[in-house]
Amino acid sequence: MMIVETDSDPALWFHMPLGGNKSEFAQWLDLQLDASALLHRRKLTWRERRQMKKFLEGSAAMLRDRVEADQAFVFGPMPPQAAPLVLFTKQFACDEEHSALHLSMLAEPNPTAAAASQRVETVPFVSPHFGEGLRSLRSWTGPDGGLMISVTYAWNDPAHDIDLVLKGHYDDPALLEASFNAIDEFARSIWLNAR
Repeated sequence: MMIVETDSDPALWFHMPLGGNKSEFAQWLDLQLDASALLHRRKLTWRERRQMKKFLEGSAAMLRDRVEADQAFVFGPMPPQAAPLVLFTKQFACDEEHSALHLSMLAEPNPTAAAASQRVETVPFVSPHFGEGLRSLRSWTGPDGGLMISVTYAWNDPAHDIDLVLKGHYDDPALLEASFNAIDEFARSIWLNAR
């Protein structure tokens, strides 16, 4: 597996460990909470700390066990009282020809599984490291009736024979929309490193 690196500001985007033991993850969580407090220039309340810890622990478990994500990143500037925004990457060995159809299958949800309430908007997205890819925005109504939104970036990288997906979802569309330029900048900042 290639390592996804980023040129983004490390004070804004934090690498989230998906492996390791509970003790190492607990240390990372404490550092993450301290970094969030520094970024927001105030001490987090015990409720904000507890809520952020719970969300990040749940996100890491879900990404590790259900999604089998390769790596994850947390966007620091989200308000401490809101759920953190987590983006994850997944790499696939490319065993077929790189094509527009293949790329759209990576970026867009399966049309046969899409519910009538879903809205999908897919546009070309250029990365300085991967060239032309796609960005897909999808919105749907969650189980509690709230609006959910996801963003997926996908690129074919023939140089490494890898397809790369960067994805995240959020349940506060207004907050996600306010952060959208920073998310696009982050997507343009990632590149693959064969360590």
